[in-house]
Amino acid sequence: MRKFRWGILGTARIAEQQMIPALHQSPTSELVAVASRDPEKGKAYAAKNSIPRVYSTYEALLEDHDIDAVYLPLPNHLHATWTIKAAEHGKHVLCEKPAALNAREVEALGKACEDRKVVFMEAFMYQFHPQWDRVKAIIDSGEIGDVRIIQSHFTGTMRRQDDYRLQSVMGGGALYDVGCYCVHATRMLLGQEPLNVTAQAQMDQGIDRSLAAVMSFPGGTLAHFDCSFDAYDRQQVEIIGRQGTILVESAFRPDWGEPTLSIRSGVRERRETLPQVNTYLMQIEHFQAVIEKKVAPRNDQRQALLNMQVIDAIYQAVKANES
Repeated sequence: MRKFRWGILGTARIAEQQMIPALHQSPTSELVAVASRDPEKGKAYAAKNSIPRVYSTYEALLEDHDIDAVYLPLPNHLHATWTIKAAEHGKHVLCEKPAALNAREVEALGKACEDRKVVFMEAFMYQFHPQWDRVKAIIDSGEIGDVRIIQSHFTGTMRRQDDYRLQSVMGGGALYDVGCYCVHATRMLLGQEPLNVTAQAQMDQGIDRSLAAVMSFPGGTLAHFDCSFDAYDRQQVEIIGRQGTILVESAFRPDWGEPTLSIRSGVRERRETLPQVNTYLMQIEHFQAVIEKKVAPRNDQRQALLNMQVIDAIYQAVKANES
């Protein structure tokens, strides 16, 4: 059986640390090529990661007819541009979050993908860990009652001061980088869009280094989250119902800790530990199954647009509070 062939645009650390090992592990995938605008860097990256072809421009990789899909881990401000160009070359696109910098860009890339009938997916890999199916099952069972509050946190210390995520012109900021997970998880769990948002941020040189937001949903459910480049490492989600709570202790990067749920219901409390799995590998397999029309997408371009609309609203709320 012919394997699904991938190319990677850029030589990002996330690709080397997570995506490339997952592609090599996948029995149905083949990593064919990488493109780098620095030819020597590209050659070294390809040799280190067992990638057979190296291109010195992104355009050259997109012109390779052997490649079915591209993984796009470029800096945030390049996501929309190169998704559109990839679609124009008939390539399916798995794009790192955030999908783009605003809803207008997501609409444009979505139209390009629809016009060329290629699949686009924003790479929220965390959702493929089985702990989230378990969380949903507990909620659906009624054990914790109706969900009234969701609180989430994704924070850490940015140690590389030359990191593009600290550059406003490159789409830097804590909300784009880690807060987007909190927005996505809240929307995923509730299956709803917020009615309104409020937010405040600690800004520095045009980017939000720390941000906190509150979202109100239909039926009176409230959600609040914080994200930061300047705080202790935390990545938790707590779902609070009328009768109990679920704490997801390693919510977004379960590989950094132990995927454990703490459930309180009435006076009872228990912990459930789920197995470690490679969420990047599961994401690859899901993406390919969507292309082959074997499954419905968990996170299609419409979901990317809805998530970005909330992010836009949060940034607008921050600006309103600054004025």
